[in-house]
Amino acid sequence: MKIYDSCSIAIRIAFFAFLMVGFGFLIQNESVNIFYTFKNSIVLFLAEGSLKLGTTIIINLPMIFMLNIVCKRANSAYPVCLALVGYFSYMIVTMLFSSNTLANTAYATTVGINSTLNINTGTKYPLETGLIGSFIVAYITRISYIRSRHRTSYSILGFLKKDSAGIIYNIVFCSLAGIGMAYAWPFVFNYLQNIVTYISKDLSDPLRMAVYGIMDRVLSMFSLNRVIRQPLWYTALGGSIQTTSGLTIAGDVNIWNYIKTSNATYIGAGRFITGFYIINFFLVPAIYLGTVLSMSDKQERKAFILPLIGGILLSIVCGNPLPLELTLLFTSPLLLILYLGVVGSCYYYLSLKQIYLGSSVATGDIASALPGSFPDFIINLRNVNYHNQMTQIILVGVVAFAIMFVITWIYHHFLSYDIARTGKARGLAKKIIEAVGGEDNIASVGSGLFKVCVHLVDLERVDVEKIQEININKITETKDGIDIECGASAYIIANRIQYFKELKDNNKAA
Repeated sequence: MKIYDSCSIAIRIAFFAFLMVGFGFLIQNESVNIFYTFKNSIVLFLAEGSLKLGTTIIINLPMIFMLNIVCKRANSAYPVCLALVGYFSYMIVTMLFSSNTLANTAYATTVGINSTLNINTGTKYPLETGLIGSFIVAYITRISYIRSRHRTSYSILGFLKKDSAGIIYNIVFCSLAGIGMAYAWPFVFNYLQNIVTYISKDLSDPLRMAVYGIMDRVLSMFSLNRVIRQPLWYTALGGSIQTTSGLTIAGDVNIWNYIKTSNATYIGAGRFITGFYIINFFLVPAIYLGTVLSMSDKQERKAFILPLIGGILLSIVCGNPLPLELTLLFTSPLLLILYLGVVGSCYYYLSLKQIYLGSSVATGDIASALPGSFPDFIINLRNVNYHNQMTQIILVGVVAFAIMFVITWIYHHFLSYDIARTGKARGLAKKIIEAVGGEDNIASVGSGLFKVCVHLVDLERVDVEKIQEININKITETKDGIDIECGASAYIIANRIQYFKELKDNNKAA
């Protein structure tokens, strides 16, 4: 929860970035304009700006996460400047020391940094290490900041001011990290390339498609999805077809776009996109709904109705589950694993039954693509040849929704804390009860999103020292009690507190 608290603003930014991409894409793309074609120059101008801004933010999400972390931790502007210097040092060093023989998807060509120092090897770019690199830089920046604050006049850089020493520390440490990553990352990248090759060897194998579905979502969470999407969506690794004129169309997305405008047939076109309809229409809404319905505090549940609707609409209309997945990564890793299992199962079944339906995903960059959105679904509905596949997708989606909803409900009620039943939940509940003044001082208790809402009779009876002794990330005073941040285990903790309160009340009544 401390990591999530440090990254929460970046996740919200990602949410709005995909919203902007969705708005710009839906307005601009003529093939997506369903009921009305926008021709007003001002609307088109705003759509273009929205699309470009959203895409730029999504491409630079790793840097935004890094800045959010260092700013939140230090609560100062200086570490932000420190982190930027370290981040650019890290990127440039990975460019200078890395090999130039990896595939194009291994390099970050979008940040504008390149080198032509050795013309024989061509233009070099920094390595694309996504969130992994940004978290490394953020951690190093924190070390450099603390080191500069605690240095003495007898240290190596004792003659410099603390801020200047911090800059030098961060440049040196981030550069060393860049050198290490320049030699270590190619092994990681080649392993990912082997997975792509494994998938491409038999595109009709349901197991390989399940691997693709899981890997695409995992890599997307770390801003590395170009590694798997570029070769399978746009190269021969994702399939190829020969046109009547002798032209070769390579890549799953390219093949789908070709067969829509021709009489060609190709079994399997859209195989890498089909699963997104299930994810966007059914799995993500199921998690949102299951999470909100697991809030036992009625006021908190009511307050999340609009965010619930907004999250579901973003997933269905804009077609991207990344903001939710990032939230699960930091707050509910076990639920994320279960979700990935359902995603893999859906891809497996869709491939097994040869249910395929592609979409238009070109939004300017692979990272900001919106595959499997509702507008694409409506467009495909116009073609009677796809009605059977779409019906089956809906049936599979309904089943997947039910499964994911039940998994989410079970997770929040039983699996989010103390799975082994060691008694930690009971112990934490008792500590909270003691800290807030006992069961008699609790008017009611419920759970919200990642927090336990304790409504008290008398706020003055709260023992602040005991509250601080409890290993809780954040405690907030409200008008009628306190909110205790417990993460995804909020329902379980609140339920335990309610159990002890009712037990005490029953004993009194007896």
